[in-house]
This record gives sequence, C-alpha cells and structure tokens, in this order.
Amino acid sequence: MPQIRERALRVLSEPSFEFWYSPLLKLEVILHPTHQRRKLELAFYEEYFTHASCYGDLNRTYEIGGREAMKHGIPVVDALHVAAANLAKCKVLPTAEGITKPIFRTRIVEVVSITDYRSASSVSRQLPGLLE
Repeated sequence: MPQIRERALRVLSEPSFEFWYSPLLKLEVILHPTHQRRKLELAFYEEYFTHASCYGDLNRTYEIGGREAMKHGIPVVDALHVAAANLAKCKVLPTAEGITKPIFRTRIVEVVSITDYRSASSVSRQLPGLLE
C-alpha cells in the first residue's frame, strides 16, 4: 500500500497536470470516510476537490458510460468514470484497479493502473518519473 500511496501522491503533486472529477467520483470516495468519521482522509479528498474541476453533465456521462458498460462488460460506476474522463477530454484515467479488470477494455480514454508495474512503466513515457 505505501508504494501505491507514493505513486498516487506523485501524480497528484505534478504541477503540469489538470485534474478533473465527476460528482459520482466525489460521492464514491467520500462515502466511507464520512460514515466512519475518518477526518484526515476526508480532508485529503476535500483538498483534491478544491483544486480539481468538476465535469457534471450526468446525462452525457450516463449515455456514454452505459454504452461502454454494455460493450466491454465494465462495472457501472467504472464505466461512468470512463465516460466522465472522456467527456472532460482527459488524456489518462489513473486507477488503483489491476490491469485485468474490465475498465481496461475501453478505448475512449487511456486507463492506467498505478498498482501494476507493467501499466505504470508503459505510462511513464507519458508521465515521466511519476509512476516508477
């Protein structure tokens, strides 16, 4: 876990990156720490959301995400994240999912795992030094 945390923090600390999120992502990541009163984790997420832009067209996200879910067997929430990343014109969608998961079947946005060395090394050409 510390290696994944370090990789994620390197990506988040990159000043040349622009960060986006959907309302669905915000709800997904703050649900457990809010319910379990994990204040430090909530503060981390709130800091991220303060400095990131929200892509909020849920109708388009649902339309594209539904298509990707059906086409590639991607779980619904992951497909909605893929759609939001595509609509926000993100170059890369980083995830902690393993590279064997269905989310990697999409072709509308490049999905990169920060947990898998092969995925991390292949994206290091795009994100030099961040995922090594």
